[in-house]
Formats: sequence, structure tokens, C-alpha cells
Amino acid sequence: MERRIRCSARFEARPSEVCTWKGESVRKAGFERVRKTASQRRRLLLAALLLFASTALGQAQADSTAAIHPFKVHVPDKVLVDLQRRLAETKWPDQIPGTTWEYGADIKKVRELAEYWQNGYDWRAQEAKINRFEQFTTEIDGQQIYFIHQRSPRPDAIPLMLIHGWPGSILEFLALIEPLTHPKDSHSPAFHVVIPALPGFGFSGPTTTRGWGPQRMAKALVVLMDRLGYSKYGIQGGDWGSEVARDMAYQAPAHVIGLHLNLIFVGPPNPEAVAQMSAAEQKRFSYFDREESSFFSLQAAEPQTLAYALSDSPAGWLAWMIGKFQLLTDNDGDFLTAVDRDTFLTDVTLYWATGTVGSAMRIYREHRLADGETTPQPRLETPVAYADFPKEVAVPPFRWITQKYNVVQRTEMPRGGHFAALEQPDLLVRDIRAFFAKLNASGQTAATGCSSTRSCSEFLSGESVTP
Repeated sequence: MERRIRCSARFEARPSEVCTWKGESVRKAGFERVRKTASQRRRLLLAALLLFASTALGQAQADSTAAIHPFKVHVPDKVLVDLQRRLAETKWPDQIPGTTWEYGADIKKVRELAEYWQNGYDWRAQEAKINRFEQFTTEIDGQQIYFIHQRSPRPDAIPLMLIHGWPGSILEFLALIEPLTHPKDSHSPAFHVVIPALPGFGFSGPTTTRGWGPQRMAKALVVLMDRLGYSKYGIQGGDWGSEVARDMAYQAPAHVIGLHLNLIFVGPPNPEAVAQMSAAEQKRFSYFDREESSFFSLQAAEPQTLAYALSDSPAGWLAWMIGKFQLLTDNDGDFLTAVDRDTFLTDVTLYWATGTVGSAMRIYREHRLADGETTPQPRLETPVAYADFPKEVAVPPFRWITQKYNVVQRTEMPRGGHFAALEQPDLLVRDIRAFFAKLNASGQTAATGCSSTRSCSEFLSGESVTP
């Protein structure tokens, strides 16, 4: 028996539809639409749950990438044993009798240091010195970045990044950490110190993609300072660190309050400028025209070829480093009068133990490859302090520098060479303090930044400081 019933208004059946009851069967389009609507709701709910899970997973992955991990230095014993074995089995080249440095690194100095490196040098003691400081790693742009982050107890401390170059490392700045974070004079500025290993160097590990030149490194370090929560900070750099610091100031002008640089290299502003140089200026500027700069061209042309030899032979790597320190330091004929022997060998070992001998040299090649792609930059208006050490090897006339940089403090140092932080840490610390103290006095603080670039320049009217 078929029974006709009125469709519930709830289901909003069309007028032509008839709801019928026939045993257990229901033939009603309205009911079917209800089931369809319920099914759609279930599908929408499932999609929403999947979207939420996907978003949460993506956020978790992003958080994982942005995570900062504590780090302690510990080179495996097998790496140190292998190093000693290789040193013991060195196949030494000959050297013309009666010569020293005329053909490159003097074999007497190389063998002397290789013997000490193998039998007297204590890496574990140096490792302990590094581990006195707070160290971390994080991932930025697909690359591990290692850094020391030592905070000052002073509430008014200024965040300060110290950037090394090649063949330097984080070791250059270890002696600066304590006086910068804990100044004995309460009137001296204090600093929260951040010391990164550049990508491809040391504990940051080898780079695995192309393009890690100074500009890309600068972008990564800007991200690092943001990740550490610093919205206003200063930067100190020499060698490649000077160029990376400059690029950071261009990329993040609202965040970088000032640059302290111990190397600034600019080219001639016009063809006539070269002819107008004095003899003394020509001597300081002509480094790249002299054969002693040949390593720069070699590492910029084929770092991979060079890496096969230097990554396989610790004696070869040692000789390469000795040659650079002999050339670039302010010494009396022996670079160990300018740099401590154990500190030098720790720098050499750091590259060797981390497998970054080759990858660190790639910065030269990446810089050359990118050189044709960069557009001319306007004058940098960020306040700059220039510490001019007398034995720096590549120095343009100061009038050229001021056309490209807003130099508000210039210090003509009485002594020191390319590795300023290693050679003259006290002079460097004093100059850093003087610069940032004056920036603070002129209205630029770690908390608020410069009231204006002009106000900083007016206060620091380009004065020359003599320590």
C-alpha cells in the first residue's frame, strides 16, 4: 500500500515532488539532497582538516628551518690522527740553496711549523678556548650558519656583528669578546657580540650551491640578526668581511646603525684620479698590480683546481697559509712576531678539520662571476668608521673612499696590518668603542637608531683620531 504524505518544509521540496512511504523505502528528492548536502559538508570538513594539517606542517617545517641550535666544538679523534699521519708522511719539495722567501713560502719556516703542528700543537686546548663562548647554528637560505653569540650583562649594550674574511676565521675575534661585552670602564659602551662563520668557512661547513658571494652572504647575515631579535645593530669587518658589511648596510639601511671597517677598497673615481696620486698613494694602492697578489687571481679563476692539492696535503695547506700571513701582517721578517703561533695554527686547523679549505676559496670565484651582474651603487650614507692600519696591503687614497662612503671617523693607526683583530686587538677595541660611543652621543642608539644620517655626520665631522 502506498501512502502519500506532505513533504516537510524543512527539505524544501519542489512543488512537483511527492513524498511517498512504501514499506521501508523512501522516494523523495528532498531527502536525497539532504544526504548529498551532508556528504558535501563531510567533504568540506575533511578538506578543512587537511588544509589545517598541511598549514601546521608547513609552519612546523618553517619553524624547524628557523630554529637555533646550541653548538660545541669537538673535532673527531680520527680527523686529528689522520692529520698527524699526513704530516708525518709529507713528501717535501726541494728549495734552491741560499734562498728564503724569493720563490714563495720558505721551506725552513714551513718545516718548522709542520713539525710543531704534528708533535707539539694541542688542538684540544684551543678547542676548549672556543667552547668558553656561547655557540649556535641555524639554517638560512639552505645553508648552515655557525655563530658565536655572547651577550653583555649591560642593559644598554649595542648589538655588534664581527665579520672575518679569508684566510681568517672566527678566531680573529676571540680576544675581542671579553673587552667588548664586559668593559671595565662603565662609561665605555658595551656590546652584544655576534661572530658568524661565513658560509663555506669553518663550522658553517662547505657551501652546496652556487652563488655564495658577498651579497648573498650579506642577505643571510641580515636574516641572522633579525632571527636573533636585533632590529638595530653595528657591524665590524675587514677583508671580505668589509664587503659583506657594506652589502648588509645597503640591504638593510634601517637596521645597520654604523660600520667599523679596517679595509675599504674602491677603484679610481675617474681616469685622471690615477695620475693625480702621490708616490706614497701609488705604493699603497698598487697591490693588485704586483705579483704578491697573484693568489687572488688564482683563487678567483679556479679554486676547485687548487682545492685538490690543498685539501689533500696539510703541509701544502700550511705553506699556502704561511705565505699569506707572511705577506699580509705587520712583521719584522717573521709573521710570528705579529701573530701568536698557536692562534695561527688553530686557524689553519679549523679550515682543515671542517673540510672547508676548498669551499672557502670559492668566495673569490663567486665574487668575480657576479661582478658583471652588479649595478653601480650610490654613495653609502650609513655612518662609517675607518681604521687605517699602516701595513694594510690594498689602500686607495682617502679622498676616493669618501666619495663612496660616509666616513665620519678616520683613525690612522700607529702599527698593524691586514689581520687587525689578531695583530692589534687593543687598538681595534678602542677604536670600535670610540665610534659607537659617538654614534650614541649624537642620537643613534641600539634601541632607536639614528635620528638622521645628517645628525651623525655633523657630530662626527670626519675627524681623524690618533690612538
